[in-house]
Amino acid sequence: MAESPGKTVDPWRFAGSTLTRLLSASIPPESSHPPIPWAAVEKPLGESKLALVSTAGLSMKGAPPFDMELERRDPLRGDPSWRALRADATAATIEANHLHIDTGYLLRDLNVALPLDRLRELVRDGEVGAMAETHYSIMGYQGRDTSTLERESAPEIAARMKREEVDLALLAPV
Repeated sequence: MAESPGKTVDPWRFAGSTLTRLLSASIPPESSHPPIPWAAVEKPLGESKLALVSTAGLSMKGAPPFDMELERRDPLRGDPSWRALRADATAATIEANHLHIDTGYLLRDLNVALPLDRLRELVRDGEVGAMAETHYSIMGYQGRDTSTLERESAPEIAARMKREEVDLALLAPV
């Protein structure tokens, strides 16, 4: 995807002044990390292949789960690795490993954290061109150290998306 020079994402746009003030006090200043790049959409949504990225700590049953012991030992730190999720995943084939969220609700309706059914509907209705074969999950709560997520996990996910010719990624935060 081509990067549009001079455009960045405003992470506080919808947070409101009180929440922005409270949360931004615990985040390192912008000067300590590069700005979030803006990538221009290169083709219409109806012709694009889309992958989902969930922050719910999801893994396929039988695959290695996220490290919740790390999270238990240090509640200010989450597992910075990632998991690949099949496009045919269901609540019955997924495990949720995350102590910072109530995983019960997403096991009752996986679409809360990984809206595969909604994406299938958008593809069926021609709103989205295609659904990626693989979707992804990370643990959204990383505390103050996001370096492994930024340097390792995100580039690995992006590289796999490129190999699978994914055009767009939709973040499904919880």
